[in-house]
Amino acid sequence: MSTLQTRYFLRLLTLDRPGVMASIATVLGDRGISLASVVQKESVVLGDDVPGAEIVLTTHLAREAAVQDAINTLRQMPMIKTVGSLLRVHE
Repeated sequence: MSTLQTRYFLRLLTLDRPGVMASIATVLGDRGISLASVVQKESVVLGDDVPGAEIVLTTHLAREAAVQDAINTLRQMPMIKTVGSLLRVHE
């Protein structure tokens, strides 16, 4: 499974602060994962009225092992509150 290559759909809930998207892009880019699209929705309220953002990403073809490694790293980052969805996109 780690050698599987496909496109991915990823949904994150994050803090709404400068630099969050750059940090996410760095984690993905360091693993050779290229972004096909990015949509950020504002007005998400996290617990305790903390402003958040919902970020939805799709990738170009990427290796499963690289994506799983990126997800594990993203889950450890304090600005990432939830990795809501990770779906393989089959065309």
